[in-house]
Amino acid sequence: MPAVSALKPLTESTLRRLTGDALVTLLGEAEHYEASASPGLLTALCNEPIADLNMIVVGAGASPERFRSSAQACLDRQLPFLAMVFPEAGHSIDEMASALGLVHAVDFPIMVRESVPMEPAGHLGLSVVRGAGSGDARATAQVLESAFSMSFDSVMRAMPPSLTGSPGIDVYVARLDDVPVGTATVTWHGETCGIWAMGTTTNRQRGGIGRRVLSSVIARARAEGAQRFFLGATPAGLRLYESLGFTTQFKTRVWAYGETNQA
Repeated sequence: MPAVSALKPLTESTLRRLTGDALVTLLGEAEHYEASASPGLLTALCNEPIADLNMIVVGAGASPERFRSSAQACLDRQLPFLAMVFPEAGHSIDEMASALGLVHAVDFPIMVRESVPMEPAGHLGLSVVRGAGSGDARATAQVLESAFSMSFDSVMRAMPPSLTGSPGIDVYVARLDDVPVGTATVTWHGETCGIWAMGTTTNRQRGGIGRRVLSSVIARARAEGAQRFFLGATPAGLRLYESLGFTTQFKTRVWAYGETNQA
């Protein structure tokens, strides 16, 4: 048998870079997308009036002045956004965020699941399929609208039908009796995958939908070559992720201008 290549450790700096790469992949098809980058800092904006769709990621080497400039540009446009500050960035960024009037929303666990077998579990009547085209894009937007009180139109502009055909990304839709009830998106980074935009419609939460979606997505990605997974955990999803083998590596500090569904 051929030797299995050793994977590089998922250090904090590696996970920060993967998070930035994932956001560019996830948001890069947005109708009003714009992005900029400098050492240790990435800004990825959909220019939608939803904080969760406009992100600044900050890590080691980020200049507080560059962060201030990026954040101030959003503030000047009254554009809601989140700043995800990795521990390696130190506390000068937090001081700048506070001085700019941002609110510390949550400490956001970054979790990793190593290469352990996974079988689909949870709600047995659920169909989980890889999305394709406008119908599945609309289904995804319907779920995220319900799960996170997001504008359907904003989600459609941020995650248009073209996203389902983009390289390096898989959008999954879960249906129950042909009705969209769940979704999750996978970004591919070699043999490592990120899990994003996972949600369940409000009337179906706590019924095993999320477990079925996530376990099915992981099982399928593993069958296609994925060796490990990472995600950012909201408080609502933390127990599910832990039960499926994810462990917290560290916590980022999320600062918000505008309302967020991450807390």
